[in-house]
Amino acid sequence: MNKKRKVGFLGPPGTFTHQAAQKAFSEKKEFVPFETIKDIFRATDNKETNLGIVPIENSNIGIVSETVNGLIKSSLKVTASFNLKIEQNLLARTDDISKLKIIKTKKEAFFQCQNWIQKNLPKVKLETTSSTVAPITESNSEKIGFIGSKIAGEHYNLNILKRNIEDKDNFTKFYLISHFIDEDIRKEKELDKTLILLSIHDRVGALRDILDVFAENNINLTSLHSIPSHLKAWDYFFFLEIDYPYSSDKLDEILKKLKNYCSTVKVIGVSQ
Repeated sequence: MNKKRKVGFLGPPGTFTHQAAQKAFSEKKEFVPFETIKDIFRATDNKETNLGIVPIENSNIGIVSETVNGLIKSSLKVTASFNLKIEQNLLARTDDISKLKIIKTKKEAFFQCQNWIQKNLPKVKLETTSSTVAPITESNSEKIGFIGSKIAGEHYNLNILKRNIEDKDNFTKFYLISHFIDEDIRKEKELDKTLILLSIHDRVGALRDILDVFAENNINLTSLHSIPSHLKAWDYFFFLEIDYPYSSDKLDEILKKLKNYCSTVKVIGVSQ
């Protein structure tokens, strides 16, 4: 993972996806910020970047549908995955917490820190923004505080008034997307789970039949999500993570059985 590569992430600099990108690579890379997850997929697909890092699931909020839709619509693969502990911090341009009159951040950050805020800053006005970083770049007032990552504080020269103000442990899972599954990375990181996308024939018992395929082969499903297909109303794709190695010879046999019940069977990558 330390070859010279250009890596796209969900920007601007200082986001948790930026922090995830730094975690994924032990050597400094050329990190390129993008405004949306869709833009990361487009840039990676067009080879403007070699790799992209995108969030897929948060332990408190759930699946990131925009990432799943990107995997549905593109030919890109998930070549690695990893978890990042989300540690929220109270940031400001002042070093005196009593001066804060407003806190600005996105709604998810407020949700993750609501108990701490109510207990410690009950009279401060809360304003929701589009991201944790956007209000930092828009305001120079010392009366405004922000909630965000440690690297946001470092990048924008802010004081960290209080660390780890999240109410409970909070993790986000990220995918590293590429044009192919890198076998060297898969082996090095012991990525022994396989990601599969299915579109099931609309009939009674179809989901039961595909689950039986896994049960008969003693394969555990570690994750199963339904995602609107956007092809027609009430039509869904199923996004699965199975506890079975991508490199197994038996996987082709399992996929062949699934095709008896599915209009689409697509292996989209590997996971840990």
